Amino acid sequence: MSKIKSFDLSNAKLTQLVIHKVGNKTQEEPIELADFEIELENFSPLYKSVMDYFLRSFKPGPMYHFDTPEEKESLRDNEMFEAAEAIFSNPFEQFMTQSREMSKLLYQASTHPRIKGGEFFVAMLKDCVVDGDLVDAIGLFKAEHKEMFLKVGEKTDIGSFELEQNEGVSVKKLDKGCLIFQTEEDKGFKVMLKDSPTKSVEALYWKESYLQLRPREDNFYHTKNYLDLCKGFVEEVFNEEHAVEKPAQIDLLNRSMKFFNDKEDFNVVDFENNVIEESEAIEAFQEYKVDFQEKREIPLFEEFKVSKEAVRKSKKEFKSIIKLDKKINITISGNEQNIEKGYDTERNQHYYMIYFNEEE
Repeated sequence: MSKIKSFDLSNAKLTQLVIHKVGNKTQEEPIELADFEIELENFSPLYKSVMDYFLRSFKPGPMYHFDTPEEKESLRDNEMFEAAEAIFSNPFEQFMTQSREMSKLLYQASTHPRIKGGEFFVAMLKDCVVDGDLVDAIGLFKAEHKEMFLKVGEKTDIGSFELEQNEGVSVKKLDKGCLIFQTEEDKGFKVMLKDSPTKSVEALYWKESYLQLRPREDNFYHTKNYLDLCKGFVEEVFNEEHAVEKPAQIDLLNRSMKFFNDKEDFNVVDFENNVIEESEAIEAFQEYKVDFQEKREIPLFEEFKVSKEAVRKSKKEFKSIIKLDKKINITISGNEQNIEKGYDTERNQHYYMIYFNEEE
Protein backbone atom coordinates (compact mmCIF):
# COMPACT_ATOMS: atom_id res chain seq x y z
CA MET A 1 0.00 0.00 0.00
CA SER A 2 1.52 3.34 -1.07
CA LYS A 3 2.09 6.03 1.51
CA ILE A 4 -0.21 9.07 1.34
CA LYS A 5 1.76 12.17 0.43
CA SER A 6 1.75 15.08 2.85
CA PHE A 7 1.23 17.58 0.02
CA ASP A 8 -0.13 16.60 -3.38
CA LEU A 9 -2.03 18.62 -5.98
CA SER A 10 -1.59 16.16 -8.84
CA ASN A 11 -5.16 14.83 -8.52
CA ALA A 12 -6.84 18.18 -7.84
CA LYS A 13 -9.94 18.83 -9.94
CA LEU A 14 -11.27 22.17 -11.18
CA THR A 15 -15.01 22.49 -10.52
CA GLN A 16 -15.64 26.23 -10.98
CA LEU A 17 -13.70 29.03 -12.70
CA VAL A 18 -14.26 32.70 -13.40
CA ILE A 19 -11.97 35.39 -14.83
CA HIS A 20 -12.15 39.08 -13.92
CA LYS A 21 -9.84 41.89 -15.02
CA VAL A 22 -8.32 44.05 -12.29
CA GLY A 23 -6.32 47.16 -13.15
CA ASN A 24 -4.16 49.50 -11.07
CA LYS A 25 -6.49 51.84 -9.19
CA THR A 26 -3.91 54.62 -8.81
CA GLN A 27 -3.26 54.60 -12.57
CA GLU A 28 -7.04 54.88 -13.11
CA GLU A 29 -7.13 51.54 -14.90
CA PRO A 30 -10.57 49.89 -14.83
CA ILE A 31 -11.86 46.82 -13.06
CA GLU A 32 -13.98 44.59 -15.29
CA LEU A 33 -16.10 41.95 -13.58
CA ALA A 34 -17.43 38.89 -15.38
CA ASP A 35 -21.10 37.91 -15.14
CA PHE A 36 -20.68 34.21 -15.79
CA GLU A 37 -18.32 31.36 -15.00
CA ILE A 38 -16.15 29.64 -17.59
CA GLU A 39 -16.86 26.03 -18.40
CA LEU A 40 -13.92 23.85 -19.43
CA GLU A 41 -14.28 20.33 -20.75
CA ASN A 42 -12.75 18.06 -18.12
CA PHE A 43 -9.27 16.79 -18.97
CA SER A 44 -9.24 18.45 -22.39
CA PRO A 45 -5.87 19.87 -23.55
CA LEU A 46 -7.05 23.36 -22.50
CA TYR A 47 -8.15 22.09 -19.08
CA LYS A 48 -4.78 20.41 -18.52
CA SER A 49 -2.87 23.55 -19.58
CA VAL A 50 -4.93 25.72 -17.23
CA MET A 51 -4.47 23.37 -14.27
CA ASP A 52 -0.74 23.11 -14.89
CA TYR A 53 -0.52 26.91 -15.12
CA PHE A 54 -2.41 27.31 -11.84
CA LEU A 55 -0.72 24.66 -9.72
CA ARG A 56 2.81 24.06 -11.05
CA SER A 57 4.34 26.82 -8.90
CA PHE A 58 3.05 25.46 -5.58
CA LYS A 59 5.56 23.34 -3.68
CA PRO A 60 5.69 22.17 -0.04
CA GLY A 61 6.73 25.15 2.03
CA PRO A 62 5.46 27.83 4.39
CA MET A 63 1.77 28.02 5.26
CA TYR A 64 -0.18 31.04 6.42
CA HIS A 65 -3.45 32.01 8.11
CA PHE A 66 -5.67 34.97 7.38
CA ASP A 67 -4.87 37.57 10.01
CA THR A 68 -6.98 40.04 11.98
CA PRO A 69 -6.49 43.45 10.29
CA GLU A 70 -4.67 46.21 12.16
CA GLU A 71 -6.80 48.09 14.69
CA LYS A 72 -9.52 45.44 14.37
CA GLU A 73 -10.66 42.92 16.96
CA SER A 74 -11.85 39.92 15.00
CA LEU A 75 -10.67 37.67 12.20
CA ARG A 76 -14.06 38.33 10.63
CA ASP A 77 -12.92 41.88 9.95
CA ASN A 78 -10.65 40.36 7.30
CA GLU A 79 -12.92 40.59 4.25
CA MET A 80 -10.93 37.98 2.32
CA PHE A 81 -11.47 35.47 5.12
CA GLU A 82 -15.19 36.27 5.10
CA ALA A 83 -15.41 35.82 1.33
CA ALA A 84 -13.56 32.48 1.44
CA GLU A 85 -15.74 31.25 4.30
CA ALA A 86 -18.89 32.14 2.31
CA ILE A 87 -17.66 30.24 -0.76
CA PHE A 88 -16.78 27.13 1.24
CA SER A 89 -20.20 27.19 2.93
CA ASN A 90 -22.05 27.09 -0.40
CA PRO A 91 -19.82 27.08 -3.50
CA PHE A 92 -22.53 26.95 -6.13
CA GLU A 93 -24.51 29.88 -4.73
CA GLN A 94 -21.69 32.04 -3.35
CA PHE A 95 -18.79 31.46 -5.77
CA MET A 96 -19.68 34.10 -8.35
CA THR A 97 -20.73 36.77 -5.86
CA GLN A 98 -17.70 36.35 -3.63
CA SER A 99 -15.26 36.14 -6.56
CA ARG A 100 -16.47 39.60 -7.56
CA GLU A 101 -15.96 40.83 -3.99
CA MET A 102 -12.43 39.38 -3.97
CA SER A 103 -11.73 41.22 -7.24
CA LYS A 104 -12.94 44.52 -5.76
CA LEU A 105 -10.69 44.03 -2.71
CA LEU A 106 -7.74 43.34 -5.02
CA TYR A 107 -8.51 46.55 -6.91
CA GLN A 108 -8.55 48.51 -3.64
CA ALA A 109 -5.13 47.03 -2.75
CA SER A 110 -3.62 47.76 -6.19
CA THR A 111 -2.43 51.29 -5.48
CA HIS A 112 1.37 51.20 -5.82
CA PRO A 113 2.45 52.50 -9.26
CA ARG A 114 4.59 49.40 -9.89
CA ILE A 115 1.66 47.00 -9.49
CA LYS A 116 0.53 45.76 -12.87
CA GLY A 117 -3.07 45.12 -13.79
CA GLY A 118 -4.12 41.82 -15.31
CA GLU A 119 -6.49 38.89 -15.46
CA PHE A 120 -7.65 37.61 -12.08
CA PHE A 121 -8.68 33.94 -12.02
CA VAL A 122 -10.78 32.58 -9.16
CA ALA A 123 -11.11 28.78 -9.09
CA MET A 124 -12.80 26.15 -6.96
CA LEU A 125 -10.67 23.01 -6.55
CA LYS A 126 -11.39 19.59 -5.08
CA ASP A 127 -9.20 16.71 -3.91
CA CYS A 128 -6.15 18.65 -2.74
CA VAL A 129 -3.91 16.76 -0.29
CA VAL A 130 -2.52 19.00 2.46
CA ASP A 131 -0.75 17.58 5.52
CA GLY A 132 -2.21 14.21 4.58
CA ASP A 133 -5.83 15.47 4.49
CA LEU A 134 -8.07 15.56 1.40
CA VAL A 135 -9.59 19.05 1.23
CA ASP A 136 -11.24 21.55 -1.09
CA ALA A 137 -9.49 24.80 -1.98
CA ILE A 138 -10.11 28.21 -3.47
CA GLY A 139 -7.43 29.25 -5.93
CA LEU A 140 -6.63 32.90 -6.65
CA PHE A 141 -4.30 33.51 -9.60
CA LYS A 142 -3.25 36.75 -11.27
CA ALA A 143 -1.66 37.07 -14.70
CA GLU A 144 0.19 40.37 -15.11
CA HIS A 145 2.67 39.80 -17.93
CA LYS A 146 1.76 39.24 -21.54
CA GLU A 147 3.84 37.67 -24.29
CA MET A 148 3.68 38.15 -28.04
CA PHE A 149 3.22 35.06 -30.17
CA LEU A 150 2.73 34.26 -33.84
CA LYS A 151 -0.28 32.29 -35.02
CA VAL A 152 -0.18 30.53 -38.38
CA GLY A 153 -3.67 30.28 -39.83
CA GLU A 154 -5.32 28.32 -42.61
CA LYS A 155 -4.03 28.15 -46.17
CA THR A 156 -5.55 30.92 -48.30
CA ASP A 157 -6.97 30.78 -51.82
CA ILE A 158 -3.72 32.12 -53.25
CA GLY A 159 -1.75 29.26 -51.74
CA SER A 160 -0.04 30.94 -48.76
CA PHE A 161 -0.71 30.59 -45.04
CA GLU A 162 -2.14 33.37 -42.88
CA LEU A 163 0.16 34.80 -40.23
CA GLU A 164 -1.07 36.81 -37.24
CA GLN A 165 0.61 38.39 -34.25
CA ASN A 166 -1.27 38.06 -30.96
CA GLU A 167 -0.70 38.88 -27.31
CA GLY A 168 -1.62 36.51 -24.50
CA VAL A 169 -0.85 35.03 -21.10
CA SER A 170 2.08 32.63 -21.05
CA VAL A 171 1.23 29.39 -19.23
CA LYS A 172 4.91 28.96 -18.36
CA LYS A 173 4.88 31.44 -15.48
CA LEU A 174 2.25 32.34 -12.89
CA ASP A 175 2.73 35.88 -11.59
CA LYS A 176 0.70 35.77 -8.36
CA GLY A 177 -0.96 32.75 -6.77
CA CYS A 178 -2.73 31.73 -3.59
CA LEU A 179 -4.46 28.55 -2.43
CA ILE A 180 -6.95 28.76 0.45
CA PHE A 181 -7.56 25.29 1.90
CA GLN A 182 -10.77 24.37 3.70
CA THR A 183 -9.12 23.39 6.96
CA GLU A 184 -8.27 25.13 10.26
CA GLU A 185 -11.09 27.61 9.67
CA ASP A 186 -11.06 28.74 13.32
CA LYS A 187 -7.45 29.90 12.90
CA GLY A 188 -7.97 31.59 9.53
CA PHE A 189 -7.75 28.62 7.10
CA LYS A 190 -4.51 27.16 5.82
CA VAL A 191 -3.23 29.40 3.03
CA MET A 192 -0.32 28.80 0.66
CA LEU A 193 1.33 31.32 -1.63
CA LYS A 194 3.07 30.72 -4.92
CA ASP A 195 6.75 30.35 -4.13
CA SER A 196 8.39 33.71 -4.79
CA PRO A 197 12.06 34.47 -4.10
CA THR A 198 11.54 38.24 -4.10
CA LYS A 199 10.38 40.61 -1.39
CA SER A 200 9.48 43.35 -3.83
CA VAL A 201 6.61 45.79 -3.39
CA GLU A 202 4.69 43.84 -6.02
CA ALA A 203 5.05 40.58 -4.09
CA LEU A 204 4.35 42.03 -0.65
CA TYR A 205 1.14 43.85 -1.57
CA TRP A 206 -0.41 40.52 -2.58
CA LYS A 207 0.47 38.89 0.74
CA GLU A 208 0.10 41.79 3.16
CA SER A 209 -2.23 44.45 1.74
CA TYR A 210 -4.60 42.21 -0.18
CA LEU A 211 -4.73 38.85 1.59
CA GLN A 212 -3.53 40.07 5.02
CA LEU A 213 -1.76 36.89 6.06
CA ARG A 214 0.33 35.87 9.05
CA PRO A 215 2.68 32.86 9.18
CA ARG A 216 1.23 29.58 10.42
CA GLU A 217 3.33 28.51 13.43
CA ASP A 218 4.26 25.00 12.33
CA ASN A 219 7.52 23.02 12.05
CA PHE A 220 8.46 24.79 8.80
CA TYR A 221 8.01 28.14 10.54
CA HIS A 222 10.07 27.17 13.61
CA THR A 223 12.86 25.59 11.54
CA LYS A 224 13.08 28.57 9.17
CA ASN A 225 13.21 31.01 12.10
CA TYR A 226 16.12 29.15 13.70
CA LEU A 227 18.03 28.92 10.43
CA ASP A 228 17.52 32.67 9.92
CA LEU A 229 18.75 33.17 13.49
CA CYS A 230 21.94 31.20 12.78
CA LYS A 231 22.59 33.14 9.58
CA GLY A 232 21.95 36.47 11.30
CA PHE A 233 24.24 35.56 14.22
CA VAL A 234 27.15 34.87 11.87
CA GLU A 235 26.55 38.01 9.83
CA GLU A 236 26.06 40.40 12.75
CA VAL A 237 28.03 38.94 15.70
CA PHE A 238 30.25 36.00 14.75
CA ASN A 239 32.22 38.08 12.23
CA GLU A 240 35.46 39.89 11.48
CA GLU A 241 34.50 42.81 13.75
CA HIS A 242 34.69 40.37 16.64
CA ALA A 243 37.93 38.74 15.46
CA VAL A 244 36.26 35.80 13.70
CA GLU A 245 37.75 35.06 10.28
CA LYS A 246 35.74 34.01 7.23
CA PRO A 247 36.67 30.29 7.38
CA ALA A 248 35.37 30.04 10.97
CA GLN A 249 32.15 31.85 10.01
CA ILE A 250 31.51 29.51 7.11
CA ASP A 251 32.37 26.50 9.26
CA LEU A 252 29.71 27.51 11.81
CA LEU A 253 27.14 27.93 9.03
CA ASN A 254 28.08 24.51 7.62
CA ARG A 255 27.83 22.83 11.02
CA SER A 256 24.48 24.52 11.66
CA MET A 257 23.11 23.26 8.36
CA LYS A 258 24.49 19.76 8.99
CA PHE A 259 22.82 19.71 12.41
CA PHE A 260 19.42 20.48 10.91
CA ASN A 261 20.05 18.06 8.05
CA ASP A 262 20.88 15.18 10.38
CA LYS A 263 18.37 15.75 13.18
CA GLU A 264 14.70 14.85 13.19
CA ASP A 265 14.08 16.81 16.39
CA PHE A 266 15.59 20.14 17.38
CA ASN A 267 16.75 20.85 20.94
CA VAL A 268 18.41 24.20 21.60
CA VAL A 269 20.80 22.91 24.30
CA ASP A 270 21.91 20.09 22.01
CA PHE A 271 22.43 22.64 19.21
CA GLU A 272 24.44 25.06 21.33
CA ASN A 273 26.69 22.35 22.80
CA ASN A 274 27.39 20.50 19.55
CA VAL A 275 27.44 23.31 17.00
CA ILE A 276 28.51 26.54 18.71
CA GLU A 277 30.53 24.70 21.40
CA GLU A 278 32.57 27.51 23.00
CA SER A 279 31.01 29.05 26.12
CA GLU A 280 31.67 32.66 25.07
CA ALA A 281 30.13 32.08 21.65
CA ILE A 282 27.12 30.32 23.23
CA GLU A 283 26.58 33.29 25.54
CA ALA A 284 26.78 35.70 22.58
CA PHE A 285 24.35 33.48 20.63
CA GLN A 286 21.85 33.52 23.50
CA GLU A 287 22.03 37.30 23.76
CA TYR A 288 21.58 37.67 20.02
CA LYS A 289 18.59 35.29 20.12
CA VAL A 290 16.75 37.53 22.61
CA ASP A 291 17.35 40.58 20.42
CA PHE A 292 16.38 38.62 17.27
CA GLN A 293 13.01 37.62 18.78
CA GLU A 294 12.20 41.14 19.93
CA LYS A 295 13.09 42.83 16.63
CA ARG A 296 11.21 40.33 14.46
CA GLU A 297 8.40 39.75 16.95
CA ILE A 298 8.55 36.00 16.49
CA PRO A 299 8.68 33.08 18.93
CA LEU A 300 11.74 30.82 19.01
CA PHE A 301 10.85 27.42 20.47
CA GLU A 302 13.49 25.38 22.28
CA GLU A 303 12.19 22.08 20.86
CA PHE A 304 10.37 21.18 17.65
CA LYS A 305 10.32 18.72 14.75
CA VAL A 306 12.78 19.74 12.04
CA SER A 307 11.16 20.58 8.69
CA LYS A 308 13.41 19.14 5.98
CA GLU A 309 11.66 21.32 3.40
CA ALA A 310 12.62 24.46 5.36
CA VAL A 311 16.21 23.17 5.54
CA ARG A 312 16.28 22.55 1.79
CA LYS A 313 14.93 26.02 0.99
CA SER A 314 17.46 27.69 3.31
CA LYS A 315 20.55 25.93 1.94
CA LYS A 316 21.10 28.44 -0.84
CA GLU A 317 21.19 31.25 1.73
CA PHE A 318 24.02 29.59 3.68
CA LYS A 319 27.05 30.58 1.66
CA SER A 320 30.10 28.29 1.95
CA ILE A 321 32.34 30.19 -0.46
CA ILE A 322 35.03 32.78 0.19
CA LYS A 323 35.24 35.08 -2.83
CA LEU A 324 38.63 36.69 -3.44
CA ASP A 325 39.04 39.52 -5.91
CA LYS A 326 37.03 38.65 -9.02
CA LYS A 327 37.97 35.14 -10.13
CA ILE A 328 39.16 33.22 -7.06
CA ASN A 329 36.68 31.22 -4.96
CA ILE A 330 37.45 28.96 -2.01
CA THR A 331 34.72 26.50 -1.04
CA ILE A 332 34.75 25.38 2.59
CA SER A 333 32.80 22.32 3.67
CA GLY A 334 34.72 21.52 6.86
CA ASN A 335 38.11 21.50 8.64
CA GLU A 336 38.30 25.29 8.84
CA GLN A 337 41.24 24.88 11.24
CA ASN A 338 43.31 23.82 8.21
CA ILE A 339 42.93 27.27 6.66
CA GLU A 340 45.13 30.10 7.85
CA LYS A 341 44.81 33.75 6.83
CA GLY A 342 47.79 36.10 6.69
CA TYR A 343 49.25 39.21 5.14
CA ASP A 344 52.38 39.40 2.98
CA THR A 345 54.06 42.76 3.62
CA GLU A 346 56.44 42.40 0.67
CA ARG A 347 53.64 41.80 -1.84
CA ASN A 348 51.22 44.01 0.08
CA GLN A 349 48.50 41.36 -0.27
CA HIS A 350 46.39 39.11 1.93
CA TYR A 351 46.67 35.33 1.56
CA TYR A 352 45.10 32.06 2.71
CA MET A 353 47.34 29.10 3.53
CA ILE A 354 45.68 25.68 3.24
CA TYR A 355 47.00 22.57 5.00
CA PHE A 356 46.05 19.07 3.76
CA ASN A 357 47.24 15.47 3.94
CA GLU A 358 46.65 14.30 0.39
CA GLU A 359 45.31 15.58 -2.92
CA GLU A 360 42.43 13.72 -4.55
